[in-house]
Amino acid sequence: MNAPESDALVPRIGRAIRDRRKASGLTLTQLAQQAEISVSHLSNIETGQSIASLPLLSKVASALGISMAELTRDENRLVAHSGRLPTPGEHWRILSHDDLETRIAAGDFAAGAELAFPFPLEGRDCFLTVLSGAVKVTVDGGEYSLGQGDAIDARSAAILTIVVADDARVVCSTSPSSRDTGISG
Repeated sequence: MNAPESDALVPRIGRAIRDRRKASGLTLTQLAQQAEISVSHLSNIETGQSIASLPLLSKVASALGISMAELTRDENRLVAHSGRLPTPGEHWRILSHDDLETRIAAGDFAAGAELAFPFPLEGRDCFLTVLSGAVKVTVDGGEYSLGQGDAIDARSAAILTIVVADDARVVCSTSPSSRDTGISG
């Protein structure tokens, strides 16, 4: 990280804490008590006059009911990635940018192909939709038959496999877990 980005990080995190605190209807004193830090230290962090340690930021994020990722996200930075859908016979193509929390991939597969989900599932929710063709998706032992236009949303799945029943084009994504369990389709 270069110096200008590093210098901007401290006030940006402070503003994010202050904005989230105010949106939650908390006073500086209430948040400081919940995060188990002094009011003056929290005030200095919010105004960018002090740098918080990671453990302290974790306490503040927890007290605000948000993740560290939400707290440290750079809202003013555009993250763009151009890509294209796979051509027939091409396998998984990553369509998302590596910096994004949501990962997206698409693939074009022949009948009979047996596929693993293209991204790690641990601590993540996943979504799969069939653009054309047909697939059988197994999620933690439950089997689902999906045709063109069908989709499945699996929260906190441990194992997800795909068997292509009829030549298929598939798009899938993962995002941080919503902590709910279950499947909807």
